[in-house]
Amino acid sequence: MCYEITQNIFLPGTILRKLPRKVDVLEGENAAFCVEVEKEEMDIHWYKDGVELRETHQTIIKSFGRTHILVFVNTMPEDTGLVTFLVGRSKTSSQLRVKAARHCPPSSPVGVQINTERANAALLSWIPAQDSRRNPPSGYVLERQEVGTGSQEWLQCLTTDSATSVEILGDSVPCEADYRFRICSVNKYGKSNNVEFPRAVHLVPVARIQAPLQDALVPEGQDALFSIELSASVIGTWFLNGTQLQEDERFSMRRSRTHQSLRIRGVRDTDNGAEITFIAYGIRDSAALYIQGMCDHFHSLPKQDQILIVFLTSAAPLVKFSPLSEMDRNKFVEAGNPIVLYCELSDPAAPVHWYKNGVELQKMEGVHIQSEGTMRRIVIQSAEFSHSGVYCCDAIDDVIRFNVESSFKTIHKGCSIVLQCELSDPSAQVHWYKDGSKLHPQNGVDILTDGLVRKLIVHSAEFFHSGLYCCKTKGDTIMFNVDIKGDLFYLKQLSLTLREPSHLKRAKLWSWNVKLQTPLCPSAGIKMV
Repeated sequence: MCYEITQNIFLPGTILRKLPRKVDVLEGENAAFCVEVEKEEMDIHWYKDGVELRETHQTIIKSFGRTHILVFVNTMPEDTGLVTFLVGRSKTSSQLRVKAARHCPPSSPVGVQINTERANAALLSWIPAQDSRRNPPSGYVLERQEVGTGSQEWLQCLTTDSATSVEILGDSVPCEADYRFRICSVNKYGKSNNVEFPRAVHLVPVARIQAPLQDALVPEGQDALFSIELSASVIGTWFLNGTQLQEDERFSMRRSRTHQSLRIRGVRDTDNGAEITFIAYGIRDSAALYIQGMCDHFHSLPKQDQILIVFLTSAAPLVKFSPLSEMDRNKFVEAGNPIVLYCELSDPAAPVHWYKNGVELQKMEGVHIQSEGTMRRIVIQSAEFSHSGVYCCDAIDDVIRFNVESSFKTIHKGCSIVLQCELSDPSAQVHWYKDGSKLHPQNGVDILTDGLVRKLIVHSAEFFHSGLYCCKTKGDTIMFNVDIKGDLFYLKQLSLTLREPSHLKRAKLWSWNVKLQTPLCPSAGIKMV
């Protein structure tokens, strides 16, 4: 049954409350219509543009005694039209108008930070734009660019739906290089402008040996060529009898993606028996160089002279490390506790060198390097987050690696949080921020100045103290992430950005256990001292 509706017709005694002349809604909102009739259980009908409506998941039709309701759920612009209610010979109409919502891409994320304290990894973090509630993104897209290649191409490396931080590992990149990263917000209407993270980071993929080095027998005066094939493109270093080689007129080193090679021009008799070693991140391989003329001369000597030469020139046994368990090679240490790395050698007189992330370690305050018989040990008295990384004990013939992760203490709700940084200039001014908002003097939290040291103290941690804290000077920023979950909260130093002139020297995070006396209210803030 169809009706052509042009105006409201109201017959007294049947419809007591009629429809409004028009109903305006925004796209996505619900449109509701309500009519009251004279009697219960009357035969009623709803129409839109002359077509009778039936109840669906988007069209709700209900009756409550003498009251009858029609609801269009999640309206769209095509729902615009004339809605009519009919009972007997009486009817009432209303013009439904659905205004299209403004469709636009989301705003760019803000507060982008990059933290590189963990070896061969980059922690990228950001904050959603302030208008993200009104115009939410459906996700974020991260892209990377290899620095120093001359190419301006950006390649997508990952996407995330709702996370505001991701960790990029060295094993996720195709080759060893410096990388820049940028991020944008996306939704079904498009994407925001890209925001670039503040600096580049050096990442190295985990490589394996595909084709190892081979011993070479070369005539005196000819060139010796050594090559190794890896599973990934990494930067390596060549050694001759333990001495690092540099590119010059005699030594030529080449790298072509996964292929590495060393050319020694004009080998000499003194090179006979030399050890050639290639070292890269997680890779070590060696081979020997023999001079052909030296070998011919050796075989022409009398047998007793050959025996004497072999005895006098025979190399000492290779120095080897005793195997260690997975637990001994992978250390997870809570901040403030000592880090102890130890290994045992086959030769008690063999010297070793300790490295952290490829940089040789020296004895200093808080770091002790010890040698007792066949035991070699390094002790760090008090672990900090910056002590995380890959440690190596190198004995030339053999090397052993340790992975160290230092995490901050877990502390119960109600304890104190102390954020501290040390400046190079005692007169430099600092400002503290939480989630981008500058902190002003109030009760509950103290800001202290003591010479070069600046502290922010939260006396009794509550859930609302979670957030991103920043200590800023002119040109320098250090960030701390405080995440309170359940009865515990976790402290983590996020990043340190230094630009000349540098004022921030270092930062520490820790806590003191204190008895909860008076709980803080959500407005608790800061006391400036």
